[in-house]
Amino acid sequence: MKTLITAVVLTVFLSLNTFAQERTEETKTTIDKVTGDTTFTKSVTISQSEDITPRNHMFVVNPLKFILFYNISYFQKVNENLVVGGGIQAPTISGIDGFGFNLEARFYPKGNNLRGFYVAPNLAFNSIKSGDTKTNPFSVGVLAGWQWFPGEQFAMGFGIGLDYYMGNVEHDDDDLSNYDGTAPAIRFDIGYAW
Repeated sequence: MKTLITAVVLTVFLSLNTFAQERTEETKTTIDKVTGDTTFTKSVTISQSEDITPRNHMFVVNPLKFILFYNISYFQKVNENLVVGGGIQAPTISGIDGFGFNLEARFYPKGNNLRGFYVAPNLAFNSIKSGDTKTNPFSVGVLAGWQWFPGEQFAMGFGIGLDYYMGNVEHDDDDLSNYDGTAPAIRFDIGYAW
């Protein structure tokens, strides 16, 4: 698991630096026709570019979450600083049935909706059943994340945060009774935006 997290963090930082700056080196040769003198001029131009492609919609999946849940989320731009969204999920583990949904608001302090740094409060509800045991955990949480676009519409995101789970278990079961308390949240999203 540490190797996966390290790879994700390394990918995030390499992707950010790869698309941030452009270096251009140019050599210009000038020959004076009268005197025959040759002049060489070298210049280096470093420019920084910013993606300003307008994006109003985004679908993402969190492949890290596939260990426990199939999932997909949709986000919609409200204004330059706010994006709202929601998602659905279902357990991937055999013998466990159920469904879940989540709601999230992303605040982009710099006003670059759907790209850059964001803070995201969120709510989630799940209904999970294993044999005779059923639990309905509800969670509230907050994430700090970064969204970027390695391609024009290909979206990638990374976030870390904390979730607080509150759940009730109908029968005593060690596996499902663990849905109560605080847990770290890690998100690595990939998706499509337009």
